[in-house]
Amino acid sequence: MIAFGACVIVILGMYISRAMMSIGMMLLLANSIINVNLIKNFNHFLEKKHLLLITGYFFLMLISYFWSEDKMYFSERMQIMIPFLVLPFSFFSVTRWESKWYDRLIVLFIVLNLAGIFWSLYLYLQQKDMYDIGYGYSKLIPTPFKNDHIRFSIAVVMSICFSVDLFSRYKKAGLRFLLIAVVLLDVIYIHILAAKTGVVSFYLVALLFILYMLFSVQYKKAGILALLICLVLPFVMYALLPSFKNKIGYFQYSINQMSNNEKEANISDEGRLISYRYALESIQESPIIGVGVGDVFNEMKRKYQLGFQDNQVNVLLPHNQFLMAGMAVGVFGIIYLISMLFFIFKIVKKNDFLYFSFCLILLFAMMIEPLFETQYGTCIFLFFLLLLMKRSKYYLA
Repeated sequence: MIAFGACVIVILGMYISRAMMSIGMMLLLANSIINVNLIKNFNHFLEKKHLLLITGYFFLMLISYFWSEDKMYFSERMQIMIPFLVLPFSFFSVTRWESKWYDRLIVLFIVLNLAGIFWSLYLYLQQKDMYDIGYGYSKLIPTPFKNDHIRFSIAVVMSICFSVDLFSRYKKAGLRFLLIAVVLLDVIYIHILAAKTGVVSFYLVALLFILYMLFSVQYKKAGILALLICLVLPFVMYALLPSFKNKIGYFQYSINQMSNNEKEANISDEGRLISYRYALESIQESPIIGVGVGDVFNEMKRKYQLGFQDNQVNVLLPHNQFLMAGMAVGVFGIIYLISMLFFIFKIVKKNDFLYFSFCLILLFAMMIEPLFETQYGTCIFLFFLLLLMKRSKYYLA
């Protein structure tokens, strides 16, 4: 069970040490290489278009080495992208387990996520007033993932989805009670944390689940009740949670600032839009091959310096994974990424609600974040995507 142990190490590493994540992935790769069916597995792997496209994304970025001037930054970026090269074939080479083993990994993730939430809430409650005030300036509370609020908020929404999936398949009253408690805590926490990506992802998945119930004869009444709760919930959270209330206030402030004639790169929402504008300008200037993975940051820095002269501003990478790909390798990078996601979505079977929910969360995140530009984002996307594919009875990986 080398592969299972490696998966455990990856999940533990998300909350304990990034080095552990890398070690777990290397163990998965080693397990695939020493497999007695290595050649057979590789030949079958070549028949999986969606897995080949995932692996191909690494090579697409890799070829930009030849026109990237900043080789050191290029090397740093490619290290983060190594899972695209390693994980698809590694998961494909693993013998399919009984469903209980996948559930154990999911439970481990839920438990570690709960521990992370309790740790985050403990720090929050130590200086609650200070943190609540900070939300009025877009300063969020400490979180796991090295304070990567966005990726951790995505993990919390994933925990909700996994808990609902387990609830639907296990009938033991005690376990169901615990899963309901987990979902309630996750939902409250996602509003306390108030990271926009996490909050919007939660309501997107909730709406998807409600639509599923409304179009089901068996759960139609429950769907109507869930819809009412979903409509009322944000107002209740706004009234009860100062952090959420202040975050909404900051969001309204940032919207108002966007309506004036001054560019404000240090205001989160306007800063995101400015990063889009500069990325699009860069793609228009170099639509065929882009600027290279190694020079994306320097290109954005140059754009910011031209736009803001001597003003001190935070230089952002384009907060959109499609624009990141376009800046790195040109328009073809955007087309390639869209094609990859198309094949990933295409293999969704209508009865695999969890897989579809996960894909929806990650698609939304990619539209408003450079998801693949951190180790946590890459791990969340690839590891759990491939784990759900492997779990599927349709042998998706």
